[in-house]
Amino acid sequence: VRTLTGHSGAVLSVAFSRDGTRIVSGSDNGLVRIWDAETGTKVLTLRGHSVSVCAVAFSEDGRRIVSGSADELVKIWDAETGA
Repeated sequence: VRTLTGHSGAVLSVAFSRDGTRIVSGSDNGLVRIWDAETGTKVLTLRGHSVSVCAVAFSEDGRRIVSGSADELVKIWDAETGA
């Protein structure tokens, strides 16, 4: 069992990339985090939501991440850069 730590609030959504190499998580502090699935290392922290991130997912090709939040916004992020 591997435990990923780094969120300061409840984790509300988690998803693996299609190839299984990365994990994305969203929490009630408004942050989206990308993790290396093998090592558990935090790769990126995505900031842009003002409240809870309720849903996260990788695109089919793994190049983008979508997040949905209680701030009534859906954001599409570049999975490599966070832009």
